[in-house]
Amino acid sequence: MSIHIHRIYTRAGDGGTTALAGGVQVSKSSLEVESYGESDELISHLGVVRAFATQPPTSPHPEIASETDEVFLKIQNTLYEAGAVLASANPPSAEAVQYDPKNDGRVKFLEQRIDAYRDRFAAIDGFTIPGDCMLSAHAHVARTVCRRWERVLVRRHEHAPIEPWVLAYANRLSDYLFAYTRWVTALLSANEPLWKGSSRQGEG
Repeated sequence: MSIHIHRIYTRAGDGGTTALAGGVQVSKSSLEVESYGESDELISHLGVVRAFATQPPTSPHPEIASETDEVFLKIQNTLYEAGAVLASANPPSAEAVQYDPKNDGRVKFLEQRIDAYRDRFAAIDGFTIPGDCMLSAHAHVARTVCRRWERVLVRRHEHAPIEPWVLAYANRLSDYLFAYTRWVTALLSANEPLWKGSSRQGEG
């Protein structure tokens, strides 16, 4: 699918509506627009992580730079594919009924990277508190944006079914981004503190 951008502004959306692929007009506040808008925002956040990991003076580690550049660029391209699906008014394909994420190369790729990272960091007992490593903190922002995107996808899917691979990919991507933060933290010997529950210190 190729997109040709001839004009930056068209004035067509000044009234608060836009057209899905195929010409169907919807409100810019619709679930359709919100769902592909969230994927667009996630692409941008992943771009921040990729730039921070690969470009001097912030690039912190050659292995991290190489891995992030290759993997995140692949993810960004897949998210554009998801955005194109979400920008369409078409119902799910006939193959959607038989969809199995275990047979989806896009999902399996993320699982493979998670497994590879998992060998490099120890299990944790609690929630990490971002902020001790800039690169990891940026990746945590991307992870939470991905979770928000997934929630929007679920709401849209409950309203009208979407391609199941997009839902599966969003779910696995947030898992991947968490594993990525732990891998980065381990390689950089950073120390993200853990939240294990309120100690109620200072109350009273």
